[in-house]
Amino acid sequence: MKHNRIAIIWLLIALFSTLFVVPAGAENHREVKLGITQDERSLNLYTYNTGFPGLELVNLLYDPLFILDKSNKPIPWLVKEFTVSEDGKQYKMILHDQILWQDGKPLTSEDVKFTYEYLLKYKKSRFTTPAALVKSIQTPDPTTVIMEIEKPEPDFFIQPLADLPIFPKHIWSSVTDPDNFNNSLGSGPFILEDYKKDQFYKLKANPQYFKGKPEIDTLVIPIIAEANAMFTALKAGQLDVISRRVQPELVKEFESNPSIKVEKGPGFATTFLQFNAEKFPMSDQKFRQAISLAIDPQYLVDTVLLGFGTKGSPGFIHPATSSYNKAVVHKTDVEQAKSILEQAGYKDTDNDGLREAPDGKKLELVNLVQSNNPSSIRSAEIIAGWMKTIGIDMKVRPMDPDTVISLVWPEYDVTKGRNYDMTMFGWSTTMQLFPARLIDLFHSDLAGKGGTNIGGFKSAEFDKLAEQLDATVEPEKRQQIINQMQEQVAKDYPIVPLYYAEEISAYNPAKYDGWVFQDGKGIINKLSFVSNGEKSAVTTEQPAATTASTTSATATESATSASTQEQTNANTGKGTTSIVTILIIIVVVAGGWYLFSRRKTQNER
Repeated sequence: MKHNRIAIIWLLIALFSTLFVVPAGAENHREVKLGITQDERSLNLYTYNTGFPGLELVNLLYDPLFILDKSNKPIPWLVKEFTVSEDGKQYKMILHDQILWQDGKPLTSEDVKFTYEYLLKYKKSRFTTPAALVKSIQTPDPTTVIMEIEKPEPDFFIQPLADLPIFPKHIWSSVTDPDNFNNSLGSGPFILEDYKKDQFYKLKANPQYFKGKPEIDTLVIPIIAEANAMFTALKAGQLDVISRRVQPELVKEFESNPSIKVEKGPGFATTFLQFNAEKFPMSDQKFRQAISLAIDPQYLVDTVLLGFGTKGSPGFIHPATSSYNKAVVHKTDVEQAKSILEQAGYKDTDNDGLREAPDGKKLELVNLVQSNNPSSIRSAEIIAGWMKTIGIDMKVRPMDPDTVISLVWPEYDVTKGRNYDMTMFGWSTTMQLFPARLIDLFHSDLAGKGGTNIGGFKSAEFDKLAEQLDATVEPEKRQQIINQMQEQVAKDYPIVPLYYAEEISAYNPAKYDGWVFQDGKGIINKLSFVSNGEKSAVTTEQPAATTASTTSATATESATSASTQEQTNANTGKGTTSIVTILIIIVVVAGGWYLFSRRKTQNER
């Protein structure tokens, strides 16, 4: 009897131990399935496709020197301390110790220097122009980076520092054709484990990540181009989260679904009608103006977005930002549009209801739309109807996204031409992060400053304002120039901004509920995957872009280090005081029960 009781006691202890003891890292062992809309090719700086979610996936594999917090303010990331000289021309940054590439080799200041210099040698429009701001880089030791720039740059922390991922010199130094190099090894929180073209990506957590192992062990990313299929998969539990913005007509249904959580917030991504300004009649400012006057952006917000959005500003900059020029507003006037076309020589000479060009030739225009975007297709169809009322024949042609890109922005290089009339296009949130991005969008120097001028638009007046902005540091004077730039864009009509759709994200909170909503972008961002990322973001103020005195980030490092230690404890199982306490209580109770039973037996004897 005695031996039986002892065996039962230890069996109970073992049972409770298995219930409460958590193996190292087991609490993080979870797989999350994230649906994306298209293949992003291999995920590195030269090969990804889209600004969202493509670049966000790249940033899960790589790290920049700084990142943007949930309010889009730059905070140190690879950098633990930094100072800016009084004249705003020198940035000294100290990297965290013992950052490793995913192959175990150390990330050093030489990798930073190499990345910036490589981008100047092998151009990538998104990154080369901001990288060119750096005049020289010194690396006095493995963790120190000293960047010299020609003049103070108010947006330098945002771009390039928080926008340009660093890649490994020991892998890329021999690469001479980066556009076809498929290596995706970085320093980021996830490692690319598997990829099947047009099917899926599989990412696994990086156990050596310098800010702690991610809370998700495996991230499976199936590619689902069709919108309804993606939404159905989320409702059926086949997906845990989606990168696609929830369609407005589904919001109420999703909000009433107990297995789905919906997050809504401001959207800074811009949807617009883009003209090929190098091709007639889109090269005619009067023609572009008439099209703009016939469009009612508020109707699109109310009808297509069901109110979940903000109508476009003809100056491009979002009305919710501090840089917005309130004097720049869209005007809808169908009769004026007809009058402008008539005076410019676009007449209906054969009385078929459609106008001919001034030379008498038929005008048959095609509006390209990416076939995986229902809202853009619907908007394009409505716009085509408006065009018919002013006598313009505009066909809507949905096409595979890659095909549209190849015609509008071949090889993502605006110097390689364009082959389209007009297109429904969109820029992700990053284009709204600072107003000087207007230069990238509309400057006529396609090989330099106008790296994203996909319409080939040229305006001497705009270029002159851009040069003035480049030479101006004082915030008030800069804003005056930015106001003028918006007015010039609104006057020239290189695009017709239609709307900024509200970000509506959806996910299954039972599978993972650690998502961080980043303004203008939604929940698919780095902060959602690295637990201490948002903690450091909350405690960090935005660095001053042009400082009058030395700036330090030591306080930030203290907060980050504390968070890192907390994450390290979670990953190693060291932070288990409460579990140990429970086990002790179990042992004491079991031991007491054993002694009580023994005495009772002796008394019975």
